[in-house]
Amino acid sequence: MNTSRAKKESEPAVTGKATPRRQEGMRETIEAVAIAFILAFVFKTFEAEAFVIPTGSMAPTLYGRHKEVTCSGCKMPYTIGASQEVYQDSGVINPEGRVLRSTCPNCRFENEVENDPVFNGDRIVVNKQVSDFKRFDIVVFKNPEEPYVNYIKRLIGLPSETIEFRQGDVYVKAGGEQEATIRRKADPVTQQDIQLLVYDDTHPPQALLDAGAEERWVPSVYTSTDKTMGGWPMREGGWHPDPLSRSYSLTNPTNDLQWLRYRHLVPTHSRWQSLETEPTSSLSPLEPMLVTDYCGFNSVEFRSPRMNNEPLDDGDLYWVNDLTLDATLEIQNSSLEAVIVLELIEGVRAVQARFHPASGKVEIVRRDRDVNGTYSEGDVVATAESGESGDGEYQFSFANVDDRVLLWINGSVVPWDKEVTFVTDGFNLPGEQELAPAGIAAKGTDVKASSLRLRRDIYYRADVLDYADEMGRSENPSSGASRACEVDSREFRSLASNLRSPVIYGEQYVRFVTEQRARYRGLFDLQLAEDEYLMCGDNSPASKDSRLFDYWSRPLRGIQSHRYAVREKDLIGKALFIFWPHGVPFLNDSKGFSVKNHTISESDYRHLPQDRMHSDAGYPLYRAPFYPNIFRMKKIR
Repeated sequence: MNTSRAKKESEPAVTGKATPRRQEGMRETIEAVAIAFILAFVFKTFEAEAFVIPTGSMAPTLYGRHKEVTCSGCKMPYTIGASQEVYQDSGVINPEGRVLRSTCPNCRFENEVENDPVFNGDRIVVNKQVSDFKRFDIVVFKNPEEPYVNYIKRLIGLPSETIEFRQGDVYVKAGGEQEATIRRKADPVTQQDIQLLVYDDTHPPQALLDAGAEERWVPSVYTSTDKTMGGWPMREGGWHPDPLSRSYSLTNPTNDLQWLRYRHLVPTHSRWQSLETEPTSSLSPLEPMLVTDYCGFNSVEFRSPRMNNEPLDDGDLYWVNDLTLDATLEIQNSSLEAVIVLELIEGVRAVQARFHPASGKVEIVRRDRDVNGTYSEGDVVATAESGESGDGEYQFSFANVDDRVLLWINGSVVPWDKEVTFVTDGFNLPGEQELAPAGIAAKGTDVKASSLRLRRDIYYRADVLDYADEMGRSENPSSGASRACEVDSREFRSLASNLRSPVIYGEQYVRFVTEQRARYRGLFDLQLAEDEYLMCGDNSPASKDSRLFDYWSRPLRGIQSHRYAVREKDLIGKALFIFWPHGVPFLNDSKGFSVKNHTISESDYRHLPQDRMHSDAGYPLYRAPFYPNIFRMKKIR
């Protein structure tokens, strides 16, 4: 379990995405770095201070000790956590914690990573003069359980609120409110920055495709009679794919919308293995599944199986319906009636953004699902003038996150005539079309689509500790408290087995969650006092944060706060900049040369084979030469 803690850079550094990186403009990057250095080294004592991130509970926003992997299956670079490879207090190598293999979040190929370069965590600047902390700020604080250690998390709950996590979203009941309501990221840029990758079409699983597997993006026409792909099987015509350039072209379109559809076809490990053991003709077709909170940063296999014995499942488990669709569309020969449609399905509703190239007008259309699983034709719920029109190349980013619709065109947020938000009563459950949750359509224009990418929001797992009373006092402090998960951990396997059957999954999820809440009564409602805050990690499946804080030692220090709370007096400051991520080594096949190896404890290796001890003794800690990683020097959101 990662316990992401921000350790002062003046102390000995604790040695221990995949989401695409946000490439800031050169000017903004230079300004950010300059300001960061000024804050870090000129005003350190009173205004700001530099910290280093040792672990990965804030990934992908902030990296602790980590490895950067290039997948052998799809060639996509991604990042994995490696903080378990060392003892946090000493930095000495942990022989059982060495990371051997990792699964790519894009194509699920299993990569050998034991000898890949490892890097220490991001160095950040923290503003210590903050008078008003806001929800979703990233905050450094002292955990009352370990007041000598600095933690860093995202602020989720404010004083006097009651916090509840429902299907991955944050719900809050403030003073005087009768019901808890969803809370959204006030800054759209923050929302964009914390999205996690679902699939990047520029990095396809080529070996599987060569063996006959279907593409995830295909031309299609919806049919209610063929549910094998959520009602969107591949149909020839319309869009024409170019596998080499990873683009899709639509020319001489009819007056009907022509659809390009994404199906969530996720290969299993056994499917990759079958390429080596079975002839191509015997390979079974890929089956679509629901988008889940699978986290590639945590997808690692340790040297000792005991390292994986966590009560939480870091694989495919919970359905995520908050999605963002990114696409580059080159529009040519558009008529006055031309329209581009982007669609995202979110359980009980589907939402479309319709862009009219001739006028630049954009409409949001809401399509509700009936009892038969069919979506309505839809109603226009908001309009806007985008300020962009005519033929040319457009970058679209369409998000339906936290029950709110946002659209970026060429980097600018479209200003709707009214806020496009939704209210969902009770559970929002998936239907068959959730297996194909995103699509692009056009009519009246030639279009070339490329750089297709699907991302998802953070899914905050509703996992807490089971205590005897509301303050979090355990009946048996010596043994600690057990974990009360969103779904009973004994049901994980059953729930995950139905991710390819959305209706059955939804029925099971409702039953399991309802049973948990009845079993633990009000344990999942986190009530804060007037001087208390709630903190959560962005890497929700692997973060020791407010949801899992212990209590046993607080009374010894005279602290009577809720066990999940961080007191106002324990807040240190707000994270501002990543002023020094790891350097990028070059030469020697981009691995550089070892300058210093990891430190090992000989007593830890007495029971291990000699070759394993020698391998770890030669494990490089620092590499040279390297150059600054300027694209990760950025403002923290």
